[in-house]
Amino acid sequence: MKEEVVKTNQQVYFSQSDIDYDDLAKICSQKTLQEDYPFADSVSNNVVIYDANYLETFIGDSENELRLKTELHQVLEGGPGVFVIRNLYRHDAIDQSNNIFEKIVESEGNTSNDHFASGTNTRIWNAFQKVALEDPNAFISYYSNNLLKLVAESWCGPNSQMTAQVNIVRPGGEMQKPHRDYHLGFQENQIVELFPISAHRLSNYLTLQGGVAHTDMPLASGPTMVLPYSQQYELGYLAWRDNACTDFFNDNAVQNQMNKGDGIFFNPALLHGAGSNTTKDFHRIGNLLQISSPFGKTMERIDYLKIINRIYPLLLEHSINKTLSEKLIENVLVCATDGYAFPTNLDNDKNSNSKLQGMTMFELTKQSLLDLVNLENFSLKLLEHQKIRFTN
Repeated sequence: MKEEVVKTNQQVYFSQSDIDYDDLAKICSQKTLQEDYPFADSVSNNVVIYDANYLETFIGDSENELRLKTELHQVLEGGPGVFVIRNLYRHDAIDQSNNIFEKIVESEGNTSNDHFASGTNTRIWNAFQKVALEDPNAFISYYSNNLLKLVAESWCGPNSQMTAQVNIVRPGGEMQKPHRDYHLGFQENQIVELFPISAHRLSNYLTLQGGVAHTDMPLASGPTMVLPYSQQYELGYLAWRDNACTDFFNDNAVQNQMNKGDGIFFNPALLHGAGSNTTKDFHRIGNLLQISSPFGKTMERIDYLKIINRIYPLLLEHSINKTLSEKLIENVLVCATDGYAFPTNLDNDKNSNSKLQGMTMFELTKQSLLDLVNLENFSLKLLEHQKIRFTN
């Protein structure tokens, strides 16, 4: 007689009634030990702190870069879920971008629009694209950053998709409600409940949240508040709208002062929120980076054709005059082009013999720069490339 196999049905779908704050409290009671992160400079309030000047010594050595990316991934996944890189950006690159931000804010009329806070905060949506179109030089200076590319790869892998939104928090600006971020963090609970727990886990891996301090951020100005290790609580996408979750966050969240040019990066499932600006005269400026896996959808639509056609002449000039290395140019191209081969029209976009996908916009642009193709011919190549991929 064939022995009957009994399978235990594990719970796959969850609702708010399944939230257990004892579990969240236990998870968030973990302590961050610096010896677990040998490349770190220090640990502050359970947050891992790195120094960019030291991390830069890893760049160019593939083995060391892999070791560093591994450690950063471990911080984001099984560690506290958040790290800070001191001195990520030079002040001249920050000032250059701030000047562009001022122009954009003036042209848009100081638009106030914050998903998670009321008050007089000013947002520049899609600052990534707007800066590129306004000042290609500022865009190239900013997104050629070696460590930014390495951080993105540590969580999202190659060919990630960059978006950026500037947040200017005025004196008196209110604290954001603690929350999780895109994708599932932007869905209402009745929608979140429809997704199996595997999708809750997956959402963590589709984006990386970051922010660059474009001013000093003393504690009174309200730098980002975070709840270390909270990304490990699987029901957090259902919990964050709950008042009890807000109370727990307010009692246990931590905050670190940021200096101009510092960067903070965290798992999108980490409970977090910008703090209140309690100063009377200090305007806190942060460039919020949302870095997406090529396998997911970005929150904002990026018009890569507009961006690359705008910045290509300057990149070509750098290529001709050798004023930027191939590596730095590639850093920019990863951000400024679509590096993924899909979706495409498989009737038209014939695969080569060596791989299962057609040429990407990134590959086309990189090769054109290596061949010193002028803008007119590059634009024609690009239009033909788009026609092949997207014409039905």
